[in-house]
Amino acid sequence: MNIEKYYKYTAISALNASLISCIPIFLFVGVFIISHSSIAFLLLLAPFGIYSVTCFSQYYLHKRRFEKLNKFLNVGKTRSILKTNTVVLSFLPAPSLRMIVFDRDGQEIGEIKDEKFSLIRWYLPFLFDHFYTKSYGFYNTEDELQYIFTIKKDRIEIKNKNKKTISKIIELKTDKRLVSNFLYGDNMITMKKSFGHMEYHFEKEDGQTLAHLRKGWMPKEWTKRFMDPNQPLLTIDHHASDKEIIHVYALLTKIFAYSNH
Repeated sequence: MNIEKYYKYTAISALNASLISCIPIFLFVGVFIISHSSIAFLLLLAPFGIYSVTCFSQYYLHKRRFEKLNKFLNVGKTRSILKTNTVVLSFLPAPSLRMIVFDRDGQEIGEIKDEKFSLIRWYLPFLFDHFYTKSYGFYNTEDELQYIFTIKKDRIEIKNKNKKTISKIIELKTDKRLVSNFLYGDNMITMKKSFGHMEYHFEKEDGQTLAHLRKGWMPKEWTKRFMDPNQPLLTIDHHASDKEIIHVYALLTKIFAYSNH
């Protein structure tokens, strides 16, 4: 998938959601006509109508984007997700998470997504779905499963593609609300969140920057492909090891579950 196909897929998903949300409207209108209910009964239609209009506006927005991209999008050489230090994160509909990782050329280089897309989870409120222990697959450029992140409250278990546990991350609360420590083995990552806007700073135990995630800082030359400047931009230190990068993506999975989708 490239960014053009992403916009097209998102547009189609938004259109389908808009049409499906119209079904309850027709049903309620039919009941209203047959039962001669009061006008107040029609207020039940407001949430469905608002949601339908919102989805349709998203459909139109993404449709315009992929039509514009089609004029100049050039397919670059696909990079490895573990060797790419600056990436753009995008999201597709999912019960809790489906995160697509793009390189600067708009090519998909990896994906993190729910391992179980059971039908009932699409309709469960987030509050109830939180009770499930969820596993997320980490896929490489060739769409091959490489790692599995299993999130259990304040713990993240990382398994390889053979489902063998290779690491465990434990969240350690601090006296600062916007600062968290994550311990794995003999190492620790400190995560600092900015107040009021999306910006996360990840540091090693010695204080060196490991990674930086923020919105609204899209490089100008990238905006020809990424037309939404508020997509999260992740920058990873060039000296970071594969192990450190995998742990950063595990933490991002925890951060973005139930958001941006």
